[in-house]
Amino acid sequence: MLTLLTTTGERPEAWALCERWMQAQIYPGPVRWVVVDDGTIRQPITFHRKNWELVLVRPEILWQSGMNTQATNIREGLAHIPPDARLVVIEDDDYYGPRWLETADAYLDTADLVGECRARYYNVATRTFRQLQNAEHASLCSTAMKGSTLKLFEDVCSPGVKFIDINLWKGVPRKNKVLFVGTNVVGIKGMSGRTGIGMGHAKQFEGQRDTDGAVLRKWVGKDAEVYL
Repeated sequence: MLTLLTTTGERPEAWALCERWMQAQIYPGPVRWVVVDDGTIRQPITFHRKNWELVLVRPEILWQSGMNTQATNIREGLAHIPPDARLVVIEDDDYYGPRWLETADAYLDTADLVGECRARYYNVATRTFRQLQNAEHASLCSTAMKGSTLKLFEDVCSPGVKFIDINLWKGVPRKNKVLFVGTNVVGIKGMSGRTGIGMGHAKQFEGQRDTDGAVLRKWVGKDAEVYL
């Protein structure tokens, strides 16, 4: 079984696409999806799939404008996840190709922390893209873990932390982690609704223009049309 963890809130358009990308996963095994929704207006959750269990968590403190609740909401979700879980982080506004869960599950057979490096970011509002050269860590949206890394993940998510992914990857010995280059995940920025906190959402985000959408189509194929 795989366990997914998603923190979300007041992003109905992004959430609908997240459901779509999970529905398209070819991973055949059972999945438990823990969703932490701290929006004052509940996300319109309609997801249903055979052998998938959806666990919805509503924190006591709901999000208000200006708050960064990512770390505290991750901890809220981890409270519902057993220590022997094989955990895949799914971010609500990012793109996941249909082989992502299958790929993450296979790599979890080899290490306690795995992830797709050299992150690809795409801002759909400005049609701006950027491929990073991160070779020492994976973005949180393309990270999976098991074993003692789950406890480290909880510890890293202290209130006010800015770089959860970097701190997590730094805290795991090299022998217990694997980074790989893949084409399964794209960090999507600029969706409608509640603004994200990553650098790709910032107005000063430095990237290249993709006026005709050719780069996004190359990255995600026909699924690009839902963003363009």
